[in-house]
Amino acid sequence: MRLSPENEREIRWIIDSLKCGRDPPCHACGFATLGHVKSLGGGVIECLEERGRACSHGLSFGNSLLCQCPLRKYLAEHDLD
Repeated sequence: MRLSPENEREIRWIIDSLKCGRDPPCHACGFATLGHVKSLGGGVIECLEERGRACSHGLSFGNSLLCQCPLRKYLAEHDLD
């Protein structure tokens, strides 16, 4: 994935301000280890991985798990995932 300088700055800002309960955080090993998500439109993304149920950014909604991770949302909104 090629990032523009603006994307790199915004991603670095998100990571620096991210509060994540995972140890290590998903982003620590690069974007390849981030959970898979599906955009539902309107800035809403669904986590497609079972391990997301243990994530502090997951929100159960019926049978779905919505992802509220600022980094995943940014990447999905900018088609960078």
